[in-house]
Amino acid sequence: MERLHFACPKTGQDIDVGIDSELETLLRIRSNRVLARCPACGERHEWRVREARLPEAA
Repeated sequence: MERLHFACPKTGQDIDVGIDSELETLLRIRSNRVLARCPACGERHEWRVREARLPEAA
């Protein structure tokens, strides 16, 4: 399982939005969007799955 991390557009901080998925699934849904409340700034942001960083894969 991979954990999705995104960059907060306000702070640039790396955030974990709490989504786990298998790499095969991520490749299949990479054009989908994720809407989540950002723990860095408290606002809601929308990201494309393809914008995610996978820290365990790096």
